[in-house]
Amino acid sequence: MKCYLVCEQEKLYNDLMDLVRAYYPHIEPSPDGEPLVVDAWQEDCYRVQVRYVGRLWQDEQPFWDDGNDLLRQRHYKWFVKKTVYRALCEVCGVALPYGSLTGIRPTKLYYEMTVEGLDAHSMLADYFGVSGEKVALIEDIVAAQRGIYGVDIDAYDHFANVPVCPTRCAYCSFIAETYPKVKKQMADYTRNLSKGIESFFDLGVRRRAIYVGGGTPTCIPTDMLAQILAAFRHEGEEFTVEAGRPETITPEVVAVLAHAGVNRVSVNPQTFKDQTLRKIGRAHTVDDILRAYDLVAGKFDVNMDLIAMLPDETMDDFADSVARAVALRPQNITVHSLSVKRGSALALAGYDSAQNNALAEAMSAYAYATLKAAGYSPYYMYRQKNTEGRLENVGYTLAGKACVYNVDIMEETHSIYASGAGAISKRVYPEAGRIERLAEIKEVKGYNQRAEELLAKKKVFFAQ
Repeated sequence: MKCYLVCEQEKLYNDLMDLVRAYYPHIEPSPDGEPLVVDAWQEDCYRVQVRYVGRLWQDEQPFWDDGNDLLRQRHYKWFVKKTVYRALCEVCGVALPYGSLTGIRPTKLYYEMTVEGLDAHSMLADYFGVSGEKVALIEDIVAAQRGIYGVDIDAYDHFANVPVCPTRCAYCSFIAETYPKVKKQMADYTRNLSKGIESFFDLGVRRRAIYVGGGTPTCIPTDMLAQILAAFRHEGEEFTVEAGRPETITPEVVAVLAHAGVNRVSVNPQTFKDQTLRKIGRAHTVDDILRAYDLVAGKFDVNMDLIAMLPDETMDDFADSVARAVALRPQNITVHSLSVKRGSALALAGYDSAQNNALAEAMSAYAYATLKAAGYSPYYMYRQKNTEGRLENVGYTLAGKACVYNVDIMEETHSIYASGAGAISKRVYPEAGRIERLAEIKEVKGYNQRAEELLAKKKVFFAQ
């Protein structure tokens, strides 16, 4: 059952449609097929009319800004979304945890409102309709980012992507390819990626943090991994490698990471239930998780990922996974809300747990309370589309162990020099409030074929 949206303003339509989608499956279509109609305009103030199921909602609001057109358009969008959200709330009798917010980065919005001189707490709670629990989460994260956020903004972060995994997870449709599929291309990819990494030093800028992501970089042969890591010429800064698949973590891999100066790695259980691991296409077991953790504990700071709302998991299953992760005491634990991507095996099989948003919210609340009680603080977050319960992904950290790169990329405070298939470089212009992006081609084969062209474009991009 779907509600259809009519809004003639294209710049508003996509944001409003995200809000409407957030109400599936609560929303019922009008009996006579009437769509949700939004008419909004700006004259001497903001005005909006929302018509649905024979009802009319109207609102108006004075301009807040001092004539800045960008701010005026931003506030206009907030206002229209707020009014549509109020209408959907009344029709469905359901309030969403993040109210009318549909963006990826609620904490970035908090910072931006503070800079504007707005009371960010009141805006979240009273204007956008964010729940008290989620306002508290956002403010906990802002507090945890002190000393990291906005510090040393002239320094760059340095990223490389190895979009290769041992197998494809059932919920994933990311660009990562399985290693057997691209095995013959990996020698060329290693050479091209290493060259791309080394080109960073032509910029003559200071480096703040290094991050090697994927995919699972540790699933490629150790000689290739060593070549890629050596290209960074590590000089003591934060150096993270995603080693998320426990079955890829071996004594040989650990030796390569340590030799290169890596100081942060991931060991991602997703769940501590073997039956679920098989369902979601992971090639490891719970015993593999424990073995891998033993190999890296004490040598690196470790992050462990968990996912709420995995297929057929109960609250008890999720609570057990949280408890077992806490017992291991990694420096970071990241709790994701399941996001079933279009094109993933789960989506193609028709998997849909959206009917159980209450369970998703309960799992999120349980993780927050349990991890805080265990001494972990939430320190970054982001939201994805198609996430169960329209919730969030949250990184938790022990004191002094937050990942600088994660804060930088989520809050978009630092420029990022990125190399590899699917990588996105960013140039941040804080004074102008502008971010420019340059994306690499997504597939390993395409990256190899166009490596020189892509490198040339990146040199121009960063020379401007």
